[in-house]
Amino acid sequence: MHPKCPWILAASKDGRSNNFKVKKYCPVHKCYKTNKNKLCNSRYLAKHYRDKIVCQPNMKVWELKKLIKDELDMYVGRSTVHRARAKILKEIIGDVHAGFKRLYDYRDILLQTNPGTTYVVKVEDQVEGKLVFNSFYVCFYAMKKGWSEGCRRILGLDGCFLKGICKGQLLVAVSKDGNNKMFPIAWAIVEVENSFTWTWFLKCVTHDLELQDERDLTIMSDMQKGLLKVVSEVLPESEHRWCSRHILANWSKDWRGLERRNNFWRCARASCVAELNFHLDSLNMLGNGICESLLRYNKETWCRAYFNCDRKCDIIDNNMCETFNAWILAARHKTIITMLEEIRVKMMERIGKLREFADTWICDISPISMKV
Repeated sequence: MHPKCPWILAASKDGRSNNFKVKKYCPVHKCYKTNKNKLCNSRYLAKHYRDKIVCQPNMKVWELKKLIKDELDMYVGRSTVHRARAKILKEIIGDVHAGFKRLYDYRDILLQTNPGTTYVVKVEDQVEGKLVFNSFYVCFYAMKKGWSEGCRRILGLDGCFLKGICKGQLLVAVSKDGNNKMFPIAWAIVEVENSFTWTWFLKCVTHDLELQDERDLTIMSDMQKGLLKVVSEVLPESEHRWCSRHILANWSKDWRGLERRNNFWRCARASCVAELNFHLDSLNMLGNGICESLLRYNKETWCRAYFNCDRKCDIIDNNMCETFNAWILAARHKTIITMLEEIRVKMMERIGKLREFADTWICDISPISMKV
């Protein structure tokens, strides 16, 4: 309130009635709005905006300041915002460090409650007397059993970034169930996605699923050079498909246009070689050298006409992995144990719903198969 503003309200407590009695009041108010409040300090801001900083730990000071202005219509100094953000990050980092220290405890509890499940915690050599986290792998017994009893023999492999202050990447292996829905098999948290981590992850999955005859297996992935090499080394006899969406994204950099894009999908979905050649001829009319550039990508890896029919799965993209990554997006913002626990709970609830849905089937054939 401005010192020269005439507005005043003076009151005192009446000793007899125990009520407040107004002694002086002037309703004239000539102050302009200052948008300042001493109570809006760093402690209040740290409490009020903690959840937002947890989800977006890389939020800049000026971004947080603008958010405060938009939401509270309050002017707060940069130093106050900086102190509030520092308090939140210090608290979060403490939670992150505590989470990594409890990983072994978390693993032991899960092993007690989920017999037959595989949990692997890898640490590096000690640094200053402390173990350094490297990676964490989990494959629940229910997922192993679901794979062996009701899944198509196809595995989608993909990696995604963790979004919160807990940096790293999440590697996933996802299959298709008998009703053609995504069926997550295993996932792992690693420091970085490279040939070494993919080799370790794929060997863990191969061991858990007892993939003895690789010729009965199909791998679906994007065209990462490291992953292509790993699949050829760990599962050399398996069929390896490339995600057609990634091929289109790379190929269309040089060949843009809706008609070219539509022709690409006609080629990818062609069910026989004759149909593929027909669509390639149509595509060839849309540009000089356009077919040659497309066929640089091995057509046996992305065209349905060359897929193995024994898999009973003709998918040409890796949407099952993309769906899983989006499904756990909120969990990817959390600290490591909270994230792993949220994924576990989501999987448990999903399996329960699928079991209830399966009880409504009128026969052993899945509804999606009966439509075909």
